[in-house]
Amino acid sequence: MLKNMLLIITNIPTPYRTAFFNILNNALLSVNSKLHVFYCAKSEPGRYWKFIETENNYDYTFLDGSHISLKGVHIHLNLNLVRSIEKIKPTWILLSGSWNAPATLITLAFRKKINVPILFWSEGHFDAEVRKNKIINFCRKLVFSKINNYLVPNGKSKEYILSYNEKAQFGLLPNTIDEEFFSVDKDKLLVREKLNIPYDKKVIVLISSLDHRKGVLDFFEAFKELNSPEIYVVQIGFGEYFELLKKEVENNNIKNYILTGQLDKNGVKDYLIAADIFALPTRLDPNPLTVIEAAFMKKALLVSSKAGNVDELVKDNVNGWIIPSIDKEKILVFLKIIENKTLDEVNEMGWKSFEIATKGFTRSKAANNVVSFLKLLEANENIN
Repeated sequence: MLKNMLLIITNIPTPYRTAFFNILNNALLSVNSKLHVFYCAKSEPGRYWKFIETENNYDYTFLDGSHISLKGVHIHLNLNLVRSIEKIKPTWILLSGSWNAPATLITLAFRKKINVPILFWSEGHFDAEVRKNKIINFCRKLVFSKINNYLVPNGKSKEYILSYNEKAQFGLLPNTIDEEFFSVDKDKLLVREKLNIPYDKKVIVLISSLDHRKGVLDFFEAFKELNSPEIYVVQIGFGEYFELLKKEVENNNIKNYILTGQLDKNGVKDYLIAADIFALPTRLDPNPLTVIEAAFMKKALLVSSKAGNVDELVKDNVNGWIIPSIDKEKILVFLKIIENKTLDEVNEMGWKSFEIATKGFTRSKAANNVVSFLKLLEANENIN
C-alpha cells in the first residue's frame, strides 16, 4: 500500500498539465506515494482541448458543481469538495488556481476539518497583477497568510508571495512544455526552403496574440524604422491588430515582415526551426510558455522584462537580451544589436538557451523538485 498521496485541485484538464501530471505521478510512485487530481470542471468557454482518458496515467476525479462565466472569468462552485477530500484522505493538498477561486477559499475555510498540509501553486507576480486596490490587497494578504508552503515557477513569484507572507517557504516548480515535441528534428535550411524564407537572413519569430499587451505594434514600428535587409520577421498569431499590420505591410511594400495568422502547433514548430531569434515584447505575461519552447528549440531570446520567467530563461548578452520597457525606441536598440551580430554568434546564443532550458525546465526536473519539497515538509513535520 502506498504511503502518501498528493492531491492537486485545479480548474480543468489541459494537454500540457496532463503530460506533467503523468511524470509527477511516476516521480511520486518512486518514493512510495501517488498523485490524485481533482478537476473542478471538464472544460471552460474558449477551451477546445479534448480530454482523452487513456492519456492520463494518474488518479483523477471530476467534481460535481455549478459553473458560471462572466466577462472571461470562469467560476466553479464545487460544494462536494470537502467531502471528496475527506473520502480520499490525501497527505498533502496542492491548490492550483487563483487565490480567490472558490476551490481555494473553500479548502482554506475548512482547513482545520481537513487537517493536512496545504500548498499553493502560485504563478502571480507584481508585473502580472490585473486588479489591485486596498480591498483586493487586503483579501490577498488574508488568503496568503493562511498558507505557508508554496510552489513557484520563478523568483518574481517568490518575491510576490513574500510581500504578503514573510513566513512562506518555497519549492521551485517551473512551467514545463512538451520538450520532446519542441526539439529541432529537421534541417533549418530545408524548412526555410519549404516556408520560402531566405537562407542568409537573421530570422526573428514572434508568437502571440496581436494586441497592445503583447507589444506587437511597438515591435513593428521599430522594425520599420530599422529598415534592415539583414533581418526577416515572422509574426505568428491573430488579434485586433492583424488587419492594421497587414495594411501597413502592404502599403509600405515590406517584403521581410510576414504575418502568418493562427497556426497549429506543427506550423509553429516549423517557423521556430527556421528562426534564429525568438522575440516577446510583452507588457504583461505571468509565465509565457513560448519562451520555454523557443529555448528548447535553441533560439536566441529577445524578451520583455515583464515576462514572469525572463530572469530564469534569459541571461543578458549570453543567450539573448532583456527589453527593459516596451516602446519603439527601446526595441530599436536591440534590433540594431541583432543586426550587427553574425549568424554564428546568434546560433551560439541559441545553444546557450538550450543549455538553460535542459538544466531547469524539463518535466522530470520539475517533478523531482515537487517530490523534494514534499520530503522537506514531511521531515519538518516529523521534527515538530
